[in-house]
Amino acid sequence: MRIAKFKEWLSLPGGFGIFSGILMLGIMIILGIIIPNFGKYKSDAFVGDPFRPPSFQHPFGLDQLGRDVMTRTFSSVGIDLGVAFLGVSVPLIIGTVIGILLGLAKNKYVLSLVGSIIDGINAFPLLIIAVAMLTFLGSGLKSVIIILAITNWARYARISRTRAVVVSKQNYIEAARTLGFSKRRIVLKHIAPNVSSETVAYALSDFILVIVVVSGLSFLGLAAKPPMAEWGSMIADGRAYLAQSWWLVIFPGLALCWSAVSLSFIVEGISRRDRGM
Repeated sequence: MRIAKFKEWLSLPGGFGIFSGILMLGIMIILGIIIPNFGKYKSDAFVGDPFRPPSFQHPFGLDQLGRDVMTRTFSSVGIDLGVAFLGVSVPLIIGTVIGILLGLAKNKYVLSLVGSIIDGINAFPLLIIAVAMLTFLGSGLKSVIIILAITNWARYARISRTRAVVVSKQNYIEAARTLGFSKRRIVLKHIAPNVSSETVAYALSDFILVIVVVSGLSFLGLAAKPPMAEWGSMIADGRAYLAQSWWLVIFPGLALCWSAVSLSFIVEGISRRDRGM
């Protein structure tokens, strides 16, 4: 019975894409837990001759310092996905709340001021803002999370504000007001759930961008610091040896692509389900 329901769910629009994305992401997360914690090697430990190519003992080879590339690649899962999760969830909450308040606000001066701030932040690419602010806050993953929290919220605020204005004019909201429901109950029970579903859907696609931004900043030496294992920094360290030691760049790059593709499958599947295609 359960198998039949599962097959029926897969046959729905976007079902196979969602399942494929969750499966791929789940595999990456499981390997990111098992290999660094229960494997033979530590991510920063010297285990053999530098630049040893992939072998049965070291499937991803060894890097320029004799460290196991496979262990370092999967040790990066928690860092990259964890930082990206915080970098998405914090702005999601802040931006959704601010957007709802703006959508229901009546003060024109407040709307104009906050709206200008939101438009100003959204006018600049996220990576450029992050690089500029890192010069003041200093490099490091904590700084990256702070920067994402104080800048990326504007994108969610714009989406939630627009959605809140639309939802607040729906007939069921007018009916709730007529029945004498408090403004707090209307916001929490009717407006917030409808707005948050929109911002959460955007957050899934934004997750891909944030992973790339975190890796890109680490590639530039502005996020993760040695000897921390992180995909962007591993690619940056290995690019000088790409001609003779391709595995230093290929495997962390594949892990980054795998994570991005799995998330894109989920986003596309949800999008197709919403469109009924």
